[in-house]
Amino acid sequence: MKVLVVGAGTMGHGIAEVCALAGYDVLITDISEDALKNAVTKISWSVKKLEQKGKVKSSDEVLGRIKTSTDLANSAKEVDFVIEAVVERTDVKKEVFKTLDENCKSDVILSTNTSTIPITEIGQATSRPDKVVGLHFFNPPTLIRLVEIIRGAQTSDETIRKTIEFAKSIAMDYVLVEKDVPGFLINRINIRVFVEAMRLLEEGYRPEEIDAAVRYRAGLPMGIFEVADFSGVDIIYSVLKEVRERGFAVEMPEILEEMVEEGKLGMKAGRGFYEYKGFYERVKIPKELAYRISPLQILAPGINEAAWLLRNGIATKEDIDKATVKGMGYPKGILKIADAYGIDKVVATLNIRKNQKKLDEYEPDPLLQEIVKAGKLGKKSGEGFYQWNHELVDFGPVRYEKRHDHAIITMRRPEKLNALNEEMWIGLNKAFLKAQEDEDVRAVIITGEGRAFCAGDDIAVMGSWKSLKDGIDFFEKIAMPLVYTLAYYEKPIISLVNGNAFGGGMELNMFFDIVIASEDATFSIPEGLIGAFPPIASSLGYAIFGRKIARYALTGDVMSAEEAKEFGLVDLIVPKDMLLEVGMEYTDRICQVAPLSAKAVKRSMNAIREIFRNAMDIAAREIELLIPTEDFAEGMKAFVQRRRPEWKGR
Repeated sequence: MKVLVVGAGTMGHGIAEVCALAGYDVLITDISEDALKNAVTKISWSVKKLEQKGKVKSSDEVLGRIKTSTDLANSAKEVDFVIEAVVERTDVKKEVFKTLDENCKSDVILSTNTSTIPITEIGQATSRPDKVVGLHFFNPPTLIRLVEIIRGAQTSDETIRKTIEFAKSIAMDYVLVEKDVPGFLINRINIRVFVEAMRLLEEGYRPEEIDAAVRYRAGLPMGIFEVADFSGVDIIYSVLKEVRERGFAVEMPEILEEMVEEGKLGMKAGRGFYEYKGFYERVKIPKELAYRISPLQILAPGINEAAWLLRNGIATKEDIDKATVKGMGYPKGILKIADAYGIDKVVATLNIRKNQKKLDEYEPDPLLQEIVKAGKLGKKSGEGFYQWNHELVDFGPVRYEKRHDHAIITMRRPEKLNALNEEMWIGLNKAFLKAQEDEDVRAVIITGEGRAFCAGDDIAVMGSWKSLKDGIDFFEKIAMPLVYTLAYYEKPIISLVNGNAFGGGMELNMFFDIVIASEDATFSIPEGLIGAFPPIASSLGYAIFGRKIARYALTGDVMSAEEAKEFGLVDLIVPKDMLLEVGMEYTDRICQVAPLSAKAVKRSMNAIREIFRNAMDIAAREIELLIPTEDFAEGMKAFVQRRRPEWKGR
């Protein structure tokens, strides 16, 4: 079987190489002899690199399958399958297809690599529109092993079937676009995301802030503006202009037109959204800029477009997600991303942007609105675009929620700033044990409801102890079981500190693997102020932080979130409205780690804690000895009377 590739440019020579590597005889045609020579040179370099890496047995054998010609008409007479990859101009493509139709055998399929021009329109230039099909590769075809197969209005089922077989034969996965709409599948989603990024740029955000959010939080391999500069700003402008003219409802960002006029075309011009010294130079995107904007705000218009594609029967949800993963490099499909964030949150984000920008293109798709109305919100409800394992259990004032592959444990005494009473200690232990025993749960998030994470042990409970035995029973039967559960916990724990974390609330964070704090979070160890003693801070805390913890244990000084980060207790500080969102992003990354590897990491960390087990036991006995003393009683009384401002509400 012989394949004809029409066009020797970047895409053409890449497609030709893929076909030759798959064992096909390939004929490349172009109007320029220089373009053909350049294509063969690039293919030769690439194939020889593969040979050096042991991925190809003989580069000469592969290169021997490739021939070139400037005579399209004669070349067309001897081939069995055609892939057109010429310049993205309707008149040029129609002329090529007219020639192909006149010279190819009657049963030959004529495919086009167009990314914007309707397949139906190209097919009308032939007498065989039933055999004209879209076969859209992505740059570079040798690396991105996915094609869009697009059905024109008259493309036959037999043509689709044979094109799928051909795609498989050249080791390409595929997605099927059932209707010939402007932009097809991937470009429609890409355009929505890119245009939103451009609008945010016009609103004052920096390219680095937007790219940091999608790279380091959403997990895309490159930032939106990095991709734009690599692809060519003028190319993106042309694509956007083309699809708008064909009925795709999107406003052209003014800044894009200005950049094209000013020659800021990306890497090839040395400047685009970024400045470049060399063509393949990667820009530096600082991680600390990733929390200036939510990735959801950038991705929500793309999710909305994906819903439109699904509702209108353009593609299945599985193909939409496959396209975003294999064609665009997303860590997971865009509809699965929607389910993870919450479809209600996607709709809310779109409505906010619609009110801000006064543009109908932000109108949430009817499918999104219908799903939300039905209570299908994604992982947090057990169903969205997909089905998810979901469970909700209350252990007293502690809520346990399983969201498919992770659990969220929430302390729910907001009126008492989530202070630790007996029910809270017991509930937390039960919730953590439940997550530990569930094989589906790969990571655990813990947080507090309301304006505090946890304000420490409940003073009222401690004040109710009448004897030494009461205090000993509390620590041995109520508090210490949770302490030892956490000390030997085998699953990663992410703490989301959304306000005050005092006393036991701060000490518990010493057991957690990743501590993310909101900007207004505060921490302290005030036990000394009531004549008590911080057992975890003085044992495990000393092991982790060293002598510097003494200052906070002896004075009860309050740490800001920034101080806690410098201290080493907090790993990351984020805006309060992003706290849960960031926690779930970290959970997603943890869930990509092999379960046994994550367990091995936890066990090795727990082995260090075992060294300090005796110290924790001694510390627990020390606080038990303080319970019957006058210092303890007087300290609690004085503490309750003066009620420092940050303890209001307890």
